[in-house]
Amino acid sequence: RGYESQDATVRAAILAQFPKMSVAFTKATDTTNVQTTGFNIAVDVPIFDRNQGVIATERATRQRLRDEYNQRAFEARSDIAAAIADIRSLDRQIAAAEEALPLLEKLVSSAQTAVEQRNADVLSYYTARSNLLQKRIQMIKLQEQLLEAHTALEIASGRYLPMNRALQPK
Repeated sequence: RGYESQDATVRAAILAQFPKMSVAFTKATDTTNVQTTGFNIAVDVPIFDRNQGVIATERATRQRLRDEYNQRAFEARSDIAAAIADIRSLDRQIAAAEEALPLLEKLVSSAQTAVEQRNADVLSYYTARSNLLQKRIQMIKLQEQLLEAHTALEIASGRYLPMNRALQPK
């Protein structure tokens, strides 16, 4: 709407450069009761600047509005592309973490069995368990980042987008 409004202002400034004409009917009486009637025609001819300064200002304002719109559209496209790239990267990282979890769980289970059979020390069990817990914490942080990236994408696009399957409750 702003651009259309400014376009109308430019048109008005262009129309203002043409001669203004006015016609008036006059009737007058003086102190001796003499009555005169007539008409008056006035033409205002813009000889020098023809309103060029105002036209140039309005055109520059219109161009600035167009440039600002294009800049905002470019920024929105850039934000959307960055959010999509982040989502794809986080999806890959979550998939890798999901693949590692069963292996770490199996390692913790075998370390626990080894400790119970006195074939390994408790430190190796707690190290394996710590690695498993760190991987789970990393997975939660990645899911949080993925939610933030989805929110950023929704904000940049201005639309609601369905949630990623990796974030669905299991």
